[in-house]
Amino acid sequence: MQYGNYGNEAASQSGALAPSTVAFLKRVYGLFTASIVCSAIGATIALTAGADVSRVSAGTVAIPPLVYFFAKNWWAGALLMLGTVFGASAVRHKPGINVVALFGMATVVGAVIAPAIFLAQLAAQDGGTLSPAPVRDAVLLATAGFTGLTGYALTTQRDFSYLGGALTMGLFVVIGAGLLNFFVGSSALGLAIASVSVLLFGAFILYDTSRILRSGERDAVGAAISLYLNFLNLFLALLRLLGGRRGD
Repeated sequence: MQYGNYGNEAASQSGALAPSTVAFLKRVYGLFTASIVCSAIGATIALTAGADVSRVSAGTVAIPPLVYFFAKNWWAGALLMLGTVFGASAVRHKPGINVVALFGMATVVGAVIAPAIFLAQLAAQDGGTLSPAPVRDAVLLATAGFTGLTGYALTTQRDFSYLGGALTMGLFVVIGAGLLNFFVGSSALGLAIASVSVLLFGAFILYDTSRILRSGERDAVGAAISLYLNFLNLFLALLRLLGGRRGD
């Protein structure tokens, strides 16, 4: 990333954002907001389309077909999610198709994470979760956290690039711990990973917002993808915490 144009592009001598930067940020956050809406649509389709009845350990539960598919074939969902993210990133500089790819990625991701939403809702119905409405509260907290952090970075115009190395290391630690817990299956470790993830992706929001603001590049779709992934991971971490059992 190039930071040398910051003095001319990002701010005037008074510290106010330049008109070109304001226009760029409006486009970035417009695309980001639209991506969140697309994910909500994708999740809603997966949670409501069709009705399948499948046996689970607790009894007979009506599970929508797409939710059941991605829950049973998590690897397919993971590959599909990664493929759409990398695909959208690869065409982010191609006008027209980049926006379509961004919204398509967000819609697919919404459908893939539907099982996590479904399980959180199911656990809340049984009672005993930290929050009586974990999905709603995770959305509200993620939105409040994202708005506050990105607002702080934009208002203060502080340079958070120094966080890059620590965030990269933290991301690898979280991924490694997640892989370990896949085999261990510890609820306590899962909650610990979620707690660290909330802090990690909160810091990523500061870092990426600062990078978008201070960079001389004008890649609106790429910037929207970065912010979207930060918000998504923050939401999923909060959902894991709020949907966990009080005794876990």
